[in-house]
Amino acid sequence: MGYEHVPADEAAEILRLTRANLQALSRRDGVVKRGQHAKHHALLQGRFRVRSDLPQALAQGVFQPGADHACLVRFSNGGQQDDRARDVRGMAIKLLGIPGMKLQPGQGHLREQDFVLVDHPVYFCKDMADYMPFNRHFLPVQALRSKGCSPLRLMRALRGLVMLGLFHRRVLRAARAFAGRRPGSLLALTYHSTTPYRLGDLAVKYRVQGQGAPADPVQSANGLGRRLWQALGADEARMTFGVVIQDDPERQPVEDARVDWDAAGATFQPLAEIVLPRQENSAVRIAQAEALRFSPWMSLPAHRPLGAINRARREVYRVMAEARGADN
Repeated sequence: MGYEHVPADEAAEILRLTRANLQALSRRDGVVKRGQHAKHHALLQGRFRVRSDLPQALAQGVFQPGADHACLVRFSNGGQQDDRARDVRGMAIKLLGIPGMKLQPGQGHLREQDFVLVDHPVYFCKDMADYMPFNRHFLPVQALRSKGCSPLRLMRALRGLVMLGLFHRRVLRAARAFAGRRPGSLLALTYHSTTPYRLGDLAVKYRVQGQGAPADPVQSANGLGRRLWQALGADEARMTFGVVIQDDPERQPVEDARVDWDAAGATFQPLAEIVLPRQENSAVRIAQAEALRFSPWMSLPAHRPLGAINRARREVYRVMAEARGADN
């Protein structure tokens, strides 16, 4: 399984990134929101049913043949409050009742396993050398979106966009592609981890394939959530969870999150089915969606996150979740 390469200065870079991202937190409706994926469309209850015919190499961790796990699934927008806007859409899955120590610092005892995915196959940055300057210039744009317009915020956001356009054009183009879609149905999308993970002795990327019918883009600011709840008020929904398996570390690198492993010849293997029964929204469900934490590092060692972007997420997600929890 390979290959990971950790630069000598990475820990210091991640510390700077973490401090900068704390600025992205904002209070709205009396609640401190996430820095990214603040707007949720739904928090759903479901079952995560592992296939009974998995080969031994894939029967690792939570993927024991025939296992049936209770789960929670949160759907979200990456940065926009208006569902009509182009954006990336997120799907975060939390399996419940999972024994064993997890890798998440300070929460290893929790009986949970998280998977975090978006509706784009690759990330827009290769590694920390890409992400640090992009993050520095894009944070003022996020602040403008999340905290509202003021002359100072507008000036800082415009300066950030100018700097990205002048000195980081390649990453800016990739970021626009990453957050460039207007879907009509969250249940019809395909979601990707974009970053790699262990699966026993293998390196894989996660993928969830929707089974719903595609729909035209929504025409209202909260249209995606409304359509999702309408669909689940009428019938259950099913989605396929699987992995894209690395078979060539050079063509499918661990340390370059911009590479589409599918396009580079990797094989997709279904592992489980997510079943979302008929259900309705509630005030309790909305509050739970705000309070829940998701992290790639809420994970058994058999599914350890790999690569620079994931190593950065370990500290960034932890610190931001603790800050939200303390304020809320």
